[in-house]
Amino acid sequence: MIPYGISDFRDVKLNDYYYIDKTHFIPKVEMYGRYLYLIRPRRFGKSLFLNMLAFYYDVYYKDEFDDVFGDCYISKNRTKEASSYYIMKFDFSAVSTVGDVDKNFSSYCNIRIEYFIKKYNFDIEIDKTKPAHENLNFVFSELRLKQIPIYVMIDEYDNFINNILMHDEKDYEKLVSSKDQAIYKEFFKLLKAGTTDNGSSLKKMFITGVSPLAMFDVTSGSNIGTNITNERIFNDAVGVTKEELNTLLSHYKLESKFTSYNSNLSIDDWYDSYKFHKNIKETIYNTDMILYYVKSLLLTNEPPQNLVDINIRTDYSKLKYLVYTNNRLNGNFNTLQKLLGDDEVTTLQIKDSFSAFEMKKEDNFISLLYYLGLITIDKLYRGKYYFKIPNQTIRIIMAEYIQQALKEKEIFKIDLNAFQNTIQEFAYDGSLNIFKFLSNEIEKNSKVRDYIEGENFIKGFLIAYLSLSPFYAVLTEVERNKGFVDILLRKAPNIEDDIAEGVIELKYIARSKFTKALLNQKIADAKEQLEQYEVQSNEIGVIVVFSGWEMVHCERYEG
Repeated sequence: MIPYGISDFRDVKLNDYYYIDKTHFIPKVEMYGRYLYLIRPRRFGKSLFLNMLAFYYDVYYKDEFDDVFGDCYISKNRTKEASSYYIMKFDFSAVSTVGDVDKNFSSYCNIRIEYFIKKYNFDIEIDKTKPAHENLNFVFSELRLKQIPIYVMIDEYDNFINNILMHDEKDYEKLVSSKDQAIYKEFFKLLKAGTTDNGSSLKKMFITGVSPLAMFDVTSGSNIGTNITNERIFNDAVGVTKEELNTLLSHYKLESKFTSYNSNLSIDDWYDSYKFHKNIKETIYNTDMILYYVKSLLLTNEPPQNLVDINIRTDYSKLKYLVYTNNRLNGNFNTLQKLLGDDEVTTLQIKDSFSAFEMKKEDNFISLLYYLGLITIDKLYRGKYYFKIPNQTIRIIMAEYIQQALKEKEIFKIDLNAFQNTIQEFAYDGSLNIFKFLSNEIEKNSKVRDYIEGENFIKGFLIAYLSLSPFYAVLTEVERNKGFVDILLRKAPNIEDDIAEGVIELKYIARSKFTKALLNQKIADAKEQLEQYEVQSNEIGVIVVFSGWEMVHCERYEG
């Protein structure tokens, strides 16, 4: 069975779910230190990894060790620390953001502390009317006298607080500030104290999350432990490597099905291309995306009807606050537009620590996009990081994100049903009405013109909307015959019909420089490039020229 959406390690192993063995990372975790935290995008398998560690180190499950780990790497490579800790585990995604958040946070943590006490039958009683950090301090003090080694694990440490940040920055500031004994910050201050106190019962700690924002704000810029996020040996601690994927497909005898549906466009283009270290050559897949796809093959004998999992969409739907300042679109929106147009953004460094109050600075924003999985490392050149959108799934999510941001601020509204009809006409009839349709919509929505001046923004705008089509993957700057195609429309793997694909050459003329002669030159240049690309019989070559926000030419290339 495929463990799609299941993060209970014990459940996965005892109930015959397929498990991608990550236990060889356990010795590496021990080697790197006692207090660690790992940042990865959502749906990469962090919770399952953390639960694997919890089961491995938990003295409570010592008698089940061989039953669970019997077929894993670690079974024959057990470390001295196996089954030797008392695990206190928290999952902050379970903290409600409705109502009194301080109270909700403290109540949840107290419940988990009480569960810890009952699980190991300690003769301790806490007062649940007190703040969680006070009870935690009490437990640490009591167990210190008994020399009980505690391993604290926190999953999704930033989940609920990020939700608060997206809703109201002032509420977030209250939780992480030092004023009024902020509960969340006091909790982490206590943990930090435990990592430095001689003889502390807190012996180990492992924390996961999706961004470093809250960690910076609650520890005043000091790391609470060792950040292993960008360490090379942990690049694929979560996620799926190509070797792991091939083993999975072989196990279920899916090799032929997997390739037959993707002869035109590799599934790599949809779910692959993540890198978490500059020197890694082989990229990895998002775990959720792969399990989602393979589960569909097993259950229906064909790919999922929608290649973008609804769970992935939901996780990224909360990010719209990043592009607003004082209820207006800010420079971050321009960065996203440029990213879609150029397929790359650059920065001199990946920031591993910065405040939520500074995330709208461009360098911090780019680093945040990287941690969230919206961009990934492409290369390091002359001391500068080049990032790209990792795959078509994220490109679609980003396109939807831009489309919703424009719509909500009443900058650009579009009839999506009419849009889908015109892209369908292109796919089945070769009609170019899709470009005329988008151009006419720009004419009707004059506010959008302030945001699409310049070639990169025109290109980003077109890509954002073309990516909403169910028929195509939208690729940019694809190398072909020593040239680079501006926009390439490739048939999606779940489309069985023979539809036309698109090779689009986009040209731009500043409004202040427009002349008929220059337009003719741009058209001639586009034709020359399309000739170089050798447009195939199943492809439609398209020449599109914009001057400012206005489309001044659109024709089908007849090679």
